[in-house]
Amino acid sequence: MRGRHVLRRVNRCLLCGETAIDTKTTGRFVTTSCSACRAVLMIEFDPPDQPGLRARIERLDDADDGGMAVARIPDVVHAEGRSFRVRSR
Repeated sequence: MRGRHVLRRVNRCLLCGETAIDTKTTGRFVTTSCSACRAVLMIEFDPPDQPGLRARIERLDDADDGGMAVARIPDVVHAEGRSFRVRSR
């Protein structure tokens, strides 16, 4: 089974790059909270309904910024509204 024993860790905010974030991991889901940009994200690694995706990222906070990132997002992240999808290589 893909990703069954893989450690899923998020070390920085995916929007602003801040390293001082709070995280909570539950199975393949990681929820992050950033005090710098106030973003709350839920990252689902290896979503079973889309096997081609490495991770699905959803923004949970109510920020009214139009979903725009504060920092440059790596090319492997594709913005679609307020959610981001990371495709495996």
